[in-house]
Amino acid sequence: MYAGKELAHTELFGSWDSSFNNLYRFKAEIESCCPGSFVVIDHHPINEEIRFNRLFFAMKPCIEGFLRGCRPYLAIDSTFFTGRFRGQLACAVAVDGHNWMCPVAVGVFDSETNENWIWFMQRLRDAIGSPLRLAICTDAGQAVMAGVKEVFPSAEHRECMLHLVTNFKKRYTGKVFEDHLWAAAYSWSPYIFEKNWSAMDEVNPEAMDYIRKNHSKIWTRSQFWTHCKVDYVTNNLAECFNNWVKKYKGLNLDDLMDLIRQLIMENGILEGIYQKRWEV
Repeated sequence: MYAGKELAHTELFGSWDSSFNNLYRFKAEIESCCPGSFVVIDHHPINEEIRFNRLFFAMKPCIEGFLRGCRPYLAIDSTFFTGRFRGQLACAVAVDGHNWMCPVAVGVFDSETNENWIWFMQRLRDAIGSPLRLAICTDAGQAVMAGVKEVFPSAEHRECMLHLVTNFKKRYTGKVFEDHLWAAAYSWSPYIFEKNWSAMDEVNPEAMDYIRKNHSKIWTRSQFWTHCKVDYVTNNLAECFNNWVKKYKGLNLDDLMDLIRQLIMENGILEGIYQKRWEV
């Protein structure tokens, strides 16, 4: 059955080896049809042959849309592929004035390492620069946090509250945390935050020391900067993107990248940016 599935996949989409080579054709077409876009393919030689290593893809209208029409906020995450290439699909997603998801960039690499995330963040900085008062939300992964710290040191680095709670509950439980942990995250004022924090600290100071030590990024609204006007305490925006492409993650990489391009255009994300050009 597995062999039959692989044969059918090859007949429909081509071989996995050819899909990596086709990425260079994809890069050439994007750069020709949409100048200013970023398609960066990193490779390394193995036995005197060029082998794919990682990829970064950001369309020029998505970059302009983020810089000119979205709030300075990015949700960054990655998800596993489900095909033969068991790597990671990374994404940087913004939110526009309608609170709609606006994909800015995607990346492909083999695993979540410091090197891969720093490389992705560097390419993202090449594409969007370093916007003033940028806020970046990630999960609690050490590699992605290291990438943000290395490349965007002046950004407001937020941590997804859902991931914090998931890690926290593996070690500490109790009604006091059920009553006050999420309440602390949703607190708008430092005064209300301190009330919830103190209630937990009285019952279990060891648990609060764990949060101070292992979850040092911003996770409560009471500490958010007031510039980007995005009050999300979770990284659900990136999870929305992951769910958006969930059923396509088994495709060959060249087909997946082109499908993401089509999804962005077909769902009207670029419509507002291109409207004036069409009218002219």
